[in-house]
Amino acid sequence: MNDGEPLSITVLTFGPLAEKLGWKRKEHSVRQHATISEVIESIGVTLIQQKGLLFAVNGSQCTSDVKLQSGDELALLPPVSGG
Repeated sequence: MNDGEPLSITVLTFGPLAEKLGWKRKEHSVRQHATISEVIESIGVTLIQQKGLLFAVNGSQCTSDVKLQSGDELALLPPVSGG
């Protein structure tokens, strides 16, 4: 099955996740109909997802099964900790 041309999205990271990856904003190519889970896997933060990583697409919080579209902004929000 041909999924056509890859899509370009912007991935934003924050806090310790940004420190771990070494970037806060990055353009990322994904196949058409890719889900957030597939993006998480492709950038290697699946373990952080299992610890409570949250997601927002274009400013709206969502689940990891959301399919991305060209031009979307995906924010990866690490679990909050504090005291």
